[in-house]
Amino acid sequence: MLRREPSGAETVTVHFAHATGFNAETYAMLLEGLDASIAAYLMDARGHGRSTATAKPKKLNSWRPYRDDLEAFVETLPQPVVLGGHSMGATVSMELAAARPDLVGGLVLVDPVIVPPAHIPMLAAARTLGLTERIVPIARMAARRRMEFPSKRAAVENYVGKGPFRTWPQEWIEAYVEGGTVENDDGTVRLSCDRAWESRTFAMATVNPYRALRKVRCPITLFAREHSGPPFTRASRNAFMRCRPETRLLVLEDVTHFMAMERPDVVVEELGRTAERVRSELG
Repeated sequence: MLRREPSGAETVTVHFAHATGFNAETYAMLLEGLDASIAAYLMDARGHGRSTATAKPKKLNSWRPYRDDLEAFVETLPQPVVLGGHSMGATVSMELAAARPDLVGGLVLVDPVIVPPAHIPMLAAARTLGLTERIVPIARMAARRRMEFPSKRAAVENYVGKGPFRTWPQEWIEAYVEGGTVENDDGTVRLSCDRAWESRTFAMATVNPYRALRKVRCPITLFAREHSGPPFTRASRNAFMRCRPETRLLVLEDVTHFMAMERPDVVVEELGRTAERVRSELG
């Protein structure tokens, strides 16, 4: 989804990758705050939003397909590229930067999905035994998610002030519903990200992302919460910083995992700062 046409030889491109269960349109307002000289893109991940890529839950065994899809898309964008992302989108962006350092000039990671090192053996064993979907609470919750609503307006009203949406401005919820629903033949709407696919995605999160983190060569900005919790705990943050102590760490107070929705101003400011740094290196 193109947000702004590139202009001039010194254009810098920003791509922002969305979280599990959401879609590109959810974050459209975030990128509207970027300087007009920055080309900005969002892409619906496989199984999300308006993506038409095959999404069969039983065939998803890792986040590698998400990384491969992002790689194929970024290869089509004007270079250089800054990758930003929230939650799963942050982790997949980091994994692409590790695999293809030639494509990525900077990373802005917003509360990525990175488990504490102490949890890796347990998760690896669960993955081998096929138990991950049973032991990951958010995967179990996603498997029960309501899929259908009488209308888009009813869907918005259902989410306002509730659960993970309780801190979202209503316009962000409206963007999520607009980009993440399809109309049924009877005029009702259903979520385009099937709950079985969402659940499987949560269950198949990268077990050991530190391997990729050690391979990243571009500058990194990391957003974290002061009062941390899953999917990026204080232990995860400490391990991240031990791996990459040169990372620019920005810790926000009074936010939840959905800090991109709660404090878009600081996220877009950092995306712009990173893009300008990359632009200056061209000169």
